[in-house]
Amino acid sequence: MRIPKFSDQEAENFFKHDYIDWDMIKWQGFYLSDHTSALSAEYETKDKILQREVSPQMLLKEMTDVINKAIVKNKIVKVQTNKSDSNGMFEFPIVGHICGFINDQLCINSKSTVRIDVIRNITFM
Repeated sequence: MRIPKFSDQEAENFFKHDYIDWDMIKWQGFYLSDHTSALSAEYETKDKILQREVSPQMLLKEMTDVINKAIVKNKIVKVQTNKSDSNGMFEFPIVGHICGFINDQLCINSKSTVRIDVIRNITFM
């Protein structure tokens, strides 16, 4: 089979008017699945940090009212603590059902315990 020869003008005209370049779509095949999952996890983490809001400090009476209602009505709560890192960013809120108390700690989802004196805010989900 003979390969046809094209002039420079024909090639330039083809690339200007007829050829559709899909830009970066053709390069997506070169990403490994591990790399894309790591990138998406990184984006989610950054997005959570940017969307994190600091809730106002609640009084102990307000917190106990919310805790009692959550236990009685079996509601899911979001607990934000006063703990922060060196940059002043507060920890991620703990979300779940309240399982009960152990001494001065509140049990959430039977996995996490939070001391009552470090709770900043507790709300229903």
